[in-house]
Amino acid sequence: MSSRRQFIKTGAAAGAATLIPWMGMMRGAYAFSQSPNLVKFIQPMRGVGGAGIPIAAPDAVVQPWWQPGVTHYTIDIGDYADQLHPQLPNPTRLRGYGQAGTFRHLGGVIAAKRGTPVQITFRNNLSGNGIIPIDTTIPGANLGPNRVATHLHGGFVPWISDGGPESWWDPSGNMGRSFTPSPLNPTFANPIRNPAALPNEQEVYYPNNQGARMMWYHDHAIGITRTNAYAGLASAYVLYDDYETILLGGAPYNLPGPLDPRTTYLVFQDKVFVSPSVVATDPTWPIVMPSSRPGDLWYAHVYEPARWVVGPPPTLPLPDPSSIPEFFGDTMLVNGTAYPTLHVQPRQYRWRMLNACNARFLNPRLVYAQGINGVAATEPSPNVAGPAFVQIGTEGGFLPAPAMLNGPKQPVLLMAPAERTDLIVDFRAVAPGSVLILYNDAPAPFPKGSPLNDYYPQNPKTPTSLPGLGPNTRTLLQIVVDPLVGPADPAITLPATLGNPLDPFIVVQTPGVPTPIPAGVPVRRLTLNEAFDAYGRLIQMLGTDVAPVPPVGKATPAFGRAYDALPLTENVAAGSTEVWEIVNLTADTHPMHFHLVNVQVLSRQAFSVKQYAGGIPNYQGQLIAPDANELGWRETVRMNPGQVTRVIMRFDLPAVPFAVPASPHTAGNEYVWHCHILEHEEHDMMRPLVVR
Repeated sequence: MSSRRQFIKTGAAAGAATLIPWMGMMRGAYAFSQSPNLVKFIQPMRGVGGAGIPIAAPDAVVQPWWQPGVTHYTIDIGDYADQLHPQLPNPTRLRGYGQAGTFRHLGGVIAAKRGTPVQITFRNNLSGNGIIPIDTTIPGANLGPNRVATHLHGGFVPWISDGGPESWWDPSGNMGRSFTPSPLNPTFANPIRNPAALPNEQEVYYPNNQGARMMWYHDHAIGITRTNAYAGLASAYVLYDDYETILLGGAPYNLPGPLDPRTTYLVFQDKVFVSPSVVATDPTWPIVMPSSRPGDLWYAHVYEPARWVVGPPPTLPLPDPSSIPEFFGDTMLVNGTAYPTLHVQPRQYRWRMLNACNARFLNPRLVYAQGINGVAATEPSPNVAGPAFVQIGTEGGFLPAPAMLNGPKQPVLLMAPAERTDLIVDFRAVAPGSVLILYNDAPAPFPKGSPLNDYYPQNPKTPTSLPGLGPNTRTLLQIVVDPLVGPADPAITLPATLGNPLDPFIVVQTPGVPTPIPAGVPVRRLTLNEAFDAYGRLIQMLGTDVAPVPPVGKATPAFGRAYDALPLTENVAAGSTEVWEIVNLTADTHPMHFHLVNVQVLSRQAFSVKQYAGGIPNYQGQLIAPDANELGWRETVRMNPGQVTRVIMRFDLPAVPFAVPASPHTAGNEYVWHCHILEHEEHDMMRPLVVR
């Protein structure tokens, strides 16, 4: 929710589903920008491995309590500091994953093969009060600042290893209610936990029975997911299989493998760095974060009534620190460093991208720089396009067929938070010596946007943005094309049909054609909602098409339900197939993430938000087909305002060599589904997904 939102839906003062304008309330709002003017593109982009982002090393000695046939890792979770730009006055303090005392931002990358399980001992070594202000007024945040729950995002894993919000533990061995015996399951015990585990240790088991794809693992502890992830608790998990490395990797396709030199990983984050003059722009920062230093991470902690509406009527005063509806940084990081440069040759490359921002959508595309030297080499020519993209995969694996993007009369690549994309990029026709910019101008928040969140030199709302310098959110990466060294590579070609024969789709889809709901498949209707909490703050919620009694939040109609509200509503049978019709009653596009399952997008359809009071959509148009690069398996799906999005999924449970106990909290296999705008997820756009 942003100050550019022209309307918000509320009925507290104006009746059911009435839209009231609040544009006048944006006067006095300030940009989040705190970062110093860092010179762009004076450091190389970190790659994966070597001196770049560390690849995790498996343990060498087999222990008797490990599950048989696994590759085992021991990974520490700790506090450390990393120099993310040479001009920052201090190394930035972060939280992250490391091994043997070695930490680097985004480190701990795991590469695994399909069919070879991975088991990990995570050691929680966090201490102190954290490096990001924590608002203890949102659910779960008052349980402690050093809790973690590691979630393998996109993993097909037993619920005890899913890292759900209630599966947290802290350095002292305190655990969340999903791991604590209760009357629902008084004998609960984690079957893979080391009997001699230290209090700060927890064990996870990943079967890896999925096709090749790029996943990632990040923190998911209730109440502090958004701050833990922003602080650095995230890394990549790359799964490969024979279909990728043998069939597609050999002639005639010649697809670069997951660790081939021509495969480049690009992880995008937007951050804000504390400047020496932070007190001038944020007077209470030294109070909420007294240990903060220039160069550390800054995170918005004041709910500004000039930026976001305060709902009628608040019953409690706004706290500081306070949660906010969405956070947008002013400085783009790629692979953990601010404004890096990537050198390529006139070759074909495979780019695997992850949008790891808290809330910012990206539409990355290649454009030429204004020149090849000086400031001109750091600034884009947005209308002078570079090479287009051929997308071959998403977070769910390979697409059914390649999709053409970013070329003339082609759609532009769009990536919501948590989405991944697998691309072929061809620099063979680009002259050596050329300089390009990986450029982004996606509105933030998406789709309406606010100029307060769009950092570039020509924007009068972000006057600290200067040519050649940050803050800047439009110039993600500088690419310099060097002369070809050595022989040319065999050309990458792609079959007309990709997919993965080991992961057959539920339905066969035709590009450009809406997919009908298969006969006999039950349909469940759910809603995306926004309201106000007791402090008058905007709050996003999931719900069914029936309003709870009593209603939750100050809005009418009130379909939204708090994360832990009873009764549980998304109860499904193991092995069953369902279609979910998800009705977006808000003004945001929400990237909805499903734990456990992959889904297929069937269609979208516009409806009247004003006329949804009865819980039945009044459709306003024809079915809309998913985009060509949305076909196939997904686990993060963009759901647009004023539309119903239909997805189909099958609720299979993974096969594992041990008995999986029922959750003490829900008495089933406990997963969740939620928005992956992290500020939405935690306040309170998440609900249990329980498979029985």
